[in-house]
Amino acid sequence: MTQGNASYQTSALFTVVLGISAAASAAAYQYLRSQHQRNENKNMNSNGSDLMDIIKRRRSVFPKQYTGEAIQREVIDTMLEAARWAPSHHLTEPWHFIVFSNKESKEKVGEFLAKDYKVTSTATGKFLRKKYEKKLKNAKVSSYIIAICLHRKQGSKCPEVEEICSVAMAVQNMHLIATQYKVGCYWSSASVYDPKHKKTRAVVNSDALREFLHIEKDDATICLGWLFVGDCREDCFKYSTRKPITEKVEFR
Repeated sequence: MTQGNASYQTSALFTVVLGISAAASAAAYQYLRSQHQRNENKNMNSNGSDLMDIIKRRRSVFPKQYTGEAIQREVIDTMLEAARWAPSHHLTEPWHFIVFSNKESKEKVGEFLAKDYKVTSTATGKFLRKKYEKKLKNAKVSSYIIAICLHRKQGSKCPEVEEICSVAMAVQNMHLIATQYKVGCYWSSASVYDPKHKKTRAVVNSDALREFLHIEKDDATICLGWLFVGDCREDCFKYSTRKPITEKVEFR
């Protein structure tokens, strides 16, 4: 065999090997890509199932169910971060939260709610000492108490009801995160409504509440309630029941 023929055959063999290697690499790439996509789909389905489980296990866990043990600050920070990602029309982000986190500030909330209850219930002849004491105790056993507020910007194009809905969705995000951490939450509307407007259920805060939260008279902020947050037993998150969705939905 001449040197020229040998060189030609070597070159041809090298080309064939390269072709096989390229084809094998492409096939391997496609295989790995398909496997990655399959794993991603599995993870997505798994995460979707996990999320649905959290949604179904979310419960209103009342302060009487709290152990009184402290919960980690990380939990509250994560809850607030989740609230930040709630939807809002025109990205107004109308939520505002006042977090009462230490013993003194929580006791002040309890004292305010108890005193306000005593004043309003005495005026109607419905005061109960047991309920008064309960409001004091609720504040003491909670790790955090969060005043849920709506802060409307001047000149906002959004109707108030839309921004109230945005705040409610922010609270739902917080509640789901709390459920994930097995932490109890309860949204209370105690002392939110001004007695003069209570029958109409218009969201108008009393002067006493606005003073307690340091909300100025010309401030457009409105308190929508209190989120009590506390440590609780895991069995507080049992599945509940709901009516079939078919009773609540119609397709057209």
